[in-house]
Amino acid sequence: METTKLPGSRARTLKRLAGLVAAVATVGLVAACSGPQSSTSVGGAAAKGHVEVAVGYNNNSSWDPLNTGSAFAMSAENHIYEALWDSSPVDRKPYAALAADMPKDTKALTWTVKLRSGAKWSDGKPVTADDVVFSVDRVLDTQKPVITTAFFSSWLKDAVKVDAHTVKLDFKNAFPYAIDRFSILKIMPKHIFDGQPDSFYADAKNQLGSGPFEIKATEPTSFTSFVLNKDYNGPLHPKIDSMQWNVSVDAAARTSLLTSGVSGVQISDNIPQDSIATLQGKGLTVDGADSMNLLGLAFNTSKAPFNDKRVRQALRMAIDTKKLIDVSIAGKGTPATSFLQESSPYYSKAATQYDYNPTEAKKLLQEAGVSNLSLTLLSTNISWTTVAVNAIKQDWEAIGVKTNLDVVETATFNTKVAQGDPADVLTFSGNPNQFGTDADLNVRWFYSNTNTFMLWNKWGQTPEYAALDKVLTAAEQSDSAKTTDADMKKALNMIADQGVIYPVMHMQLFSAWDAKKLSGVQALNIPGVYMMNAQLKG
Repeated sequence: METTKLPGSRARTLKRLAGLVAAVATVGLVAACSGPQSSTSVGGAAAKGHVEVAVGYNNNSSWDPLNTGSAFAMSAENHIYEALWDSSPVDRKPYAALAADMPKDTKALTWTVKLRSGAKWSDGKPVTADDVVFSVDRVLDTQKPVITTAFFSSWLKDAVKVDAHTVKLDFKNAFPYAIDRFSILKIMPKHIFDGQPDSFYADAKNQLGSGPFEIKATEPTSFTSFVLNKDYNGPLHPKIDSMQWNVSVDAAARTSLLTSGVSGVQISDNIPQDSIATLQGKGLTVDGADSMNLLGLAFNTSKAPFNDKRVRQALRMAIDTKKLIDVSIAGKGTPATSFLQESSPYYSKAATQYDYNPTEAKKLLQEAGVSNLSLTLLSTNISWTTVAVNAIKQDWEAIGVKTNLDVVETATFNTKVAQGDPADVLTFSGNPNQFGTDADLNVRWFYSNTNTFMLWNKWGQTPEYAALDKVLTAAEQSDSAKTTDADMKKALNMIADQGVIYPVMHMQLFSAWDAKKLSGVQALNIPGVYMMNAQLKG
């Protein structure tokens, strides 16, 4: 792949570290250390130094900021793109980014938005109302939807240019989560992307934003490097002037990068639970964040007896979740007490709880008229998931349910589900918090008729789903926060009671760094890192 040509000192450094990698035998990537430190002023604050990052996800999926679920790309784009209103992935508090101000009346059906004075793309061209309209139109195009279309099309009507630096946003109805939701509608430069094919949008080397950083160079499955956007004039104040994110999908490789002493890597995300003690023993800081990242079960409700909620409930309460958490993720998680994790600002404990109770599980199966049940559980072969499904199999067979495991590669799993595999139950993991924390988004990510699991199990065709959808729609369209919260709590109770697509546990996500060299970082509840406050020591 073509990459941006590096200055001589930077290119020499790449070559130097390529040689060092041989000294770290378990590290399967080519990393790069920084060249000479420099000092640059961005947003009124001095930025100095280079940081090497290890990221536990690949960088070779789509980089289209409005049409990707790539953990690597989405985390990176928090540094290079802006929305009208953004939020830090650390605290999720909204702030005016490309918009000059926060909305004055969030219940109004029309918002007039002035753009930040002097905002520019990293190629030096001004950000205009045309760019905003272009980006919103793309998200609202239901004839050619992108991933983010589903998050806006039900409530946002359009964006209209008022003048070169002002747009008018029209709503179909007031939407209580609008400000939070706008953070995922990244504004893209029309002069770069208009008329281009999908492959152009998806290519990392074409990404160009208005945020604090810009991409300097990128190599698929290896690294992406960033430098400051000299034209950025927004509210964020990065303290480093360059960084490189090195792909390290292998868990042992990430540990080696942090502890080898030769790679130069100062921080890594996606730390395996069983590596925490090792890293701490080497003097590294390891921090965890409670997250929506989950292991869940989805039942094939198009088949008896799994269309009977008593059977679903029985199988859920037959699982010793505490034991499952201990054996699969070294105890670094919590049994699900709601669809949302307990750290969510929208959390409420569900009326239905699935505490471990094999006696009650057997009783429910008997009430449902089910005996000698045999089922197939479909799962991916991710290491910790494999351990988890074997624990589930053991618990189900303890109550007399013969369990056949079908454990396959992730790509095969996705194909099987999309093609309507006849499995009775499947396990899944996921973290829609990548897109936002609001309750509606996190629920609709799974409970919509476009979700792969809902297409697989046909539950979207049932009266029970229609009742749930009615409550979710009422919550979405209310202009009263109190009513929205009450309706959402009702919906979460319905989801727990039905137990069709529901978590078994929520997991912590861990990051590790060398606190002797780096400050201003912390673990996130989503994949990736946030380097806007990172600062080198010494």
